[in-house]
Parts: sequence; C-alpha cells; structure tokens
Amino acid sequence: KQWYQRRVRGAVANCSKAETLTAIQSAKDCFKTFKGSLHASRAKLLTDWADLIIKHGQDLAILVTQEMGKPLSESIGEVNYATSFLYHFAGQIKTGLTGDVLTPAYKHWRPINIRQPVGPVVTITPWNFPVAMVTRKAGAAIAAGCSVINAPSEDTPLVSLMLGRLAIEAGFPPGLLNVIPSTIENKRTIGSILCSHYDVAALSFTGSTPVGKLLSSQCADTVKRVHLELGGNAPLIVFESADLDRAVNGSMLAKFKNAGQACNAANRILVHKSIYGEFMEKLSKKVAKLKMGNGLDKGVNVGPLVNHKALEKVSSIVDRTLAESSNNVEFMSFDEYKRDGHPFCVPSILSCQENSHLPVFHEEIFGPIAAVYSFSSEAEAVEMANNTRYGLQAYVFTRDLSQSWRVSESLEYGMVAVNEGAISSANNPFGGWKESGIGREAGHLGIDEFTEDKLICFGL
Repeated sequence: KQWYQRRVRGAVANCSKAETLTAIQSAKDCFKTFKGSLHASRAKLLTDWADLIIKHGQDLAILVTQEMGKPLSESIGEVNYATSFLYHFAGQIKTGLTGDVLTPAYKHWRPINIRQPVGPVVTITPWNFPVAMVTRKAGAAIAAGCSVINAPSEDTPLVSLMLGRLAIEAGFPPGLLNVIPSTIENKRTIGSILCSHYDVAALSFTGSTPVGKLLSSQCADTVKRVHLELGGNAPLIVFESADLDRAVNGSMLAKFKNAGQACNAANRILVHKSIYGEFMEKLSKKVAKLKMGNGLDKGVNVGPLVNHKALEKVSSIVDRTLAESSNNVEFMSFDEYKRDGHPFCVPSILSCQENSHLPVFHEEIFGPIAAVYSFSSEAEAVEMANNTRYGLQAYVFTRDLSQSWRVSESLEYGMVAVNEGAISSANNPFGGWKESGIGREAGHLGIDEFTEDKLICFGL
C-alpha cells in the first residue's frame, strides 16, 4: 500500500508451501550448472543487472517511496547504493576465489586449499532498504557461484519483484534468482520450510534479533551456514574536544535518515556534560527544520513510518519512558506527535541527561526520536555505550587522535564510525557483535559467507 495516499499500489502473489518448494527445486537445478560458470560470466551478469537497475532507477526509487515511505531523494540514493554492491562484487570475482598453497607435513605431500560455492542460498530481506539489501546479499552469493531464493518483506514485495524482472532482462538463467513474496502469516510457513530443507545450503537474514534467533534455531537441524544482520542500539558519543557542528550534523544523519528506521541508527546520543547544553541547542534547531510529509513531495526529508504497528512501537517507548521519569526527562517535539491517521512520527528529542536506566536507553527505537544523555568521563561513556546486548555500530566524535583510537578499541561493536555519521559502502564490511548478528556483508568479506573451504592434498 501507499500509506500516505491510502490507496493500493499493486497486487502480488501470496506464496506459501507449494511455491516455496518450487523455488527450492528451481534454485537447486540452476546451481548444478551455475556453480561451474566462469567468474567473468558471473561478473557480466552482475554488471548487466546493475546497469538495468540504474536505467530504471527513477521508477524503482518511486516504487520504494510508494511502498515504504522514505523521501524520494533517499530512495534515489538507495538505488545508487544498491548498484555499488553489484559492481563491487563483479570486480572482486574477476580476480577469482583465491585459495592457498599450504606447507606440506610430509615430503611427498602437496596440500592446497580452494574455495567453492556453498549451494542454493536463501536471502530474507527487510523493508527499510528493500533494494540495497537484495543486491548486497544476492550479489555476493551469485558472485560466489550460488543460486538465490529471495523472500522479501511483506511491506515491500514490489521492489523485489521489479529487481527480479530486471535480472531476467539482464540474462539471468532460470532459477538463479527466485522471488517468493508473501504475507507475514505465510512467511512463517515459508521460513520454516526454507530453514529445514536439505537442499538449502545457507541462510542470510536481515531483520530483528528475535526473528533471527528463531531462524537460526530452525536451521540447526540441517546445520546450515547462517548469516544474520540483526538489531542495534547504536551509541553516538560526543566528547568535549569534538567539532560540535560536525557532531550535530553527524547526529542528524545517523539518527534521522530513513526516519530513524535503520539497524545502525544512532539510538543513544551520549554528550559530555560540559558541552551538553550547547549541543542540545544546535541539535534542536536542526531537528525543528526537518520537513515531514509525503516522500514524493519536494523538500520532504522525513516520511511516514512503514506502518501503524511501527508507530505504535515508537509511541510506546516514548510514553513508557516519560511515565517512568517525567520529572527528569524533557520531551522536545516540534509538532503534534501523531498525524491525521497516517503513520507519521514527528522528529523529536528526549533530553534524558544522566538517566540511562530508562526504556528508551535499552530498546531499539526505530523511529525519528533522538534520545540524548550526558556523561562525565571517557570511562563512563564507554561503559554506557557497551551497556547493551547489541553490538552493531557505534559513532565517536572527538578531535583527540589517541582518544579516538582508544575508545574505538574499547567499544564492543562490529563497526565504529569516527567523526562520521555514515560509513556504509560496498567496500566496507558490514556486521555486528553480540546479539546484532553473525558474519559480514560487503567489502572483502561478503563473498566469503557463501563459499566453503576445501582441502585437496596430492600425494606424489
């Protein structure tokens, strides 16, 4: 649906058991031949797919905005971001899947280690970046020589189907990329089948930590390769030496892009108490200028949340936080909190000061609410930042080089951005520690998730 306009954008199939089994068989049949394909031919498929995505980029970006609500400028940026992964993996696979010549234990042995595609891969992709998450996963898997089954979010099925159509136009052989859209109810059936089926070799999932845990447990009986990119509770630390304007701009990007609906969004902004007031003043002025509305309208930089359930979750976190500590927490909203039946969440600030015991500190907000806290020392900031079961990404703003290195090493996160509000790119590995996931996507490690190592030892 197009939430803002309250009309249906299109109708898609609601796949279930029969379609899922067909997709698995299709992927299995394709893998038999595709696993032996030349690396150069895989690179050409990925490049041709990327070229077609760019050619139809405007239509695809509009579709993203219509399905999940983000501003059109961000959707266009996502399309370009998505194709960067395909070009990256195409370039990487041209040099081959490199192995190793090993040191022999005996004079007549000649051991080597090679890497081969793992097999048919399942990718379960989210609604918040519906183009990029498909290309980041499928691009790496196809480069490795695997066939792919994509189960897109029920909120953004049209985007995945358009990507599938463009893949066919790019010359993908039958069964290389299979798309099985469904409702959330049917997805439970689909997920169970995909996780338990012996012909599925690996699962790559981006989504919530509870669902990731469930899928991981369902994959255990068949000992599947599992890659999980899960929830986050990202701290953004602003030390007293920071360039304050740069820190505020970085906070705006890390918090309010995609209306805060990102696993690596700045969930907790930690500011040294000596600059807390000045930081809050600058941040408030920036937040007040954000324009909320239909993502297709010019000048809008905050769209609606993906659905009403998402709005209810964000509202619940704010309401419970204020109920628990209304005297010590200031809620700074720059408009009415809810908008005329649409799932809008007005960009707002929670000034929490030293209150790190609140629900908003421990729960992933996934909305445009900036929760800001104060700290007194570097040690306290690191302790606050690490006080979570998540460990996806952290942000640090400081002009002290030694401090930036010291704090980055101390943070229990898979990624640390220093003096930047965004560091995701095709060249950088993406992934977290603790309950934020297993494995890495993109960068020089992305293809590794979809390969197996094999020792071959020759006796002379």
